[in-house]
Amino acid sequence: MTNEQFLCDTTRKFWKYYLLTPSEENFGEILTGCSDQLVMIGTGKHEFYASLGQACKGLTANLAEAENIRFEILDEWYECLMLDPEIYLVYGGLWARQQAEAGERVLVDMDTRFSVLYRREENGWKIIHLHHSIPYFDQQNGEYYPRSLSQKAREALELAEEFQRKSELDLMTGVYNQESFRKYSREALLSGQPGILYVFDLDHFKEVNDTYGHITGDVLLKLFSGLLKKYFEGDIIGRIGGDEFAVYAKAPAGPQEERVRKILFMEAEYRREAKKILNSGDIWSWSAGIGTFQNEEPSFTELFDRVDKALYRAKHSDGVYCWSDRG
Repeated sequence: MTNEQFLCDTTRKFWKYYLLTPSEENFGEILTGCSDQLVMIGTGKHEFYASLGQACKGLTANLAEAENIRFEILDEWYECLMLDPEIYLVYGGLWARQQAEAGERVLVDMDTRFSVLYRREENGWKIIHLHHSIPYFDQQNGEYYPRSLSQKAREALELAEEFQRKSELDLMTGVYNQESFRKYSREALLSGQPGILYVFDLDHFKEVNDTYGHITGDVLLKLFSGLLKKYFEGDIIGRIGGDEFAVYAKAPAGPQEERVRKILFMEAEYRREAKKILNSGDIWSWSAGIGTFQNEEPSFTELFDRVDKALYRAKHSDGVYCWSDRG
């Protein structure tokens, strides 16, 4: 038998001792085949042994775990290379899988590479170096660093953020739903920054649905939400009911007249576009209640309630909007 064949067979025998029949006797034979100058690198972060004594302690601890796990070898291959008449390198691959117990669904699967360096000593061939590694699962063929894993992680985070963002939105209009609008408005209010709350209600919307159909009504809702995004870009916009919307905006400096100038432009554009959608000479508009956040405001709920009352007054008057009692 050649040295190459003998060392490959020895390596194969040691792997079977290690995986298939892990016993104190077999682990002892593995250690007997190792040089006192052994350096061993395993798959675990802690598995770096710079002497036979350290490796002995590691294998003893390994034996305690191995007693509860049984493997089967699915595939293996071995090659041997002479580096010097007294030193040979055996390298190869080993695919081992845990044998399933009844009802067990998650199994250990090791598709590994290894290299074993043998040196001829006075009492025979001894292992002076062993390196055992498991290829990174997410490292792709042709890839020297597992960039694919970090890319998958980024994609997963982006997907989670996208789901989170979508869960906060009203699916039809793309603005915040009621719960999210109230959440972010409260946060803005609690920051103490001056703000204005607008509450909008489309006039005669039920009549639109009854006369033109719900599909047309949905088109009007999308039109109105689009105008809110246009005129209140950067502010907190939400759909808080079927045909009710709200905006919590930063309060600009200046008189009240300047603060509502934008909604008058928005109202004119809405009338013009609604007329095209409905193909009708009727005038379709909306009403708004407006209120300025006061430092003494005890809660967002009180601010909303008084602005909602202002909206009610606007709907029963000739004006487009009405300011709340304070602000």
